[in-house]
Amino acid sequence: MALIFYPPLKSDEANYRAKASALYQQWILPTALAEDRSETFRRDIFNTFAKQGLISIAIPRSFGGGEGSYRSYYAVIEELAKGPIAFPITIGVTNLVMGALLAFGNETQKNTFLPKLSSGEWLGAFSLSEPQSGSDAAALILKATKVPGGYSLTGSKCWCTNGGQADLYLVMARTGEAKNKGISAFLIRKNTSGFSIGKKEKKLGLKTSPLTELIFEDCDIPETALLGEEGQGFEIALSQLEAGRIGIGATGAGLTTAVIERMQRELNGEFGKHCPFKEAIAHKFAEYYARLQGVKQLITVAADLRDQRIDCKILASQIKLLATDLAMETSGDLVQFLGERGVQEEEQVERFFRDAKALQIVEGTNQIQRLLIAKEMEKMI
Repeated sequence: MALIFYPPLKSDEANYRAKASALYQQWILPTALAEDRSETFRRDIFNTFAKQGLISIAIPRSFGGGEGSYRSYYAVIEELAKGPIAFPITIGVTNLVMGALLAFGNETQKNTFLPKLSSGEWLGAFSLSEPQSGSDAAALILKATKVPGGYSLTGSKCWCTNGGQADLYLVMARTGEAKNKGISAFLIRKNTSGFSIGKKEKKLGLKTSPLTELIFEDCDIPETALLGEEGQGFEIALSQLEAGRIGIGATGAGLTTAVIERMQRELNGEFGKHCPFKEAIAHKFAEYYARLQGVKQLITVAADLRDQRIDCKILASQIKLLATDLAMETSGDLVQFLGERGVQEEEQVERFFRDAKALQIVEGTNQIQRLLIAKEMEKMI
């Protein structure tokens, strides 16, 4: 039996979640173990999501989206995160690119790129990080030199989700000396001359989500590739971190839901009949369930604020921190309580644990989230 949460879903949320659940059961679950082992990204599954309107729920209809609520969008992310979380991560990253286009793109850029991304014809990637500028993203050094008719990029980026699979890359590069104001954002299509995909990372979790290096060697792009104004890149990047962190929080909430439901099935089955610590485990997971209800309420609040175009950056950090730490705690306990079975691939439990650790790191580590929240609290005194 599925866990019950309050308040009940609105009709549009319920419809979208039901679609996501059906696709998860049909397309993801049957091959999840094999694809995790082979680290295979399934573009056909992403395309199937798109055909069902699950990629661009909150994007305006004029650009091919569903013009739905962020509640519906996060409901889908949560539902899909009950399985391998590469798929909600892929959807989330593509939405970061679409969000940046909506907020900062000119009409030509919006009309050129948004319909392709909304329909799933194109996949998006968002690239800010570099080896020396993980937590301090503004320290990036990828250089974009002004040349006649456009820019020439030289350098590299790292840890790019959807790298090698994406059709459109939103890349932050340095166009000036000022740390923050010297960064610009560029829309770079795959197969652009001078742009190539480097090393694909081998990771602890998120096995089916490609994470790669991006290499730029005298990569010439036109002026029309500039998103927003020159020097506005860091602002553009930060504008999407709010959305990204809420999305990661929703992913953590979905993963946690799957973990608690699995533990309940175990306690109600043979494991529970013979476990001398059944009551202690049940009490521990009752607390997790209560905490999860609280996290989901925060996601609902954030979704409503986003629908109203109200800033909620610190709330996004709080959601990301609480949801992903909860995912890590619950998945760790599930593995521990199941013992030998908990570490076997066939049980598909240890994947929860590996993926949860990745969620604590992506979109700004949880240590960074604590720092951001603490700095905001200083202003409240």
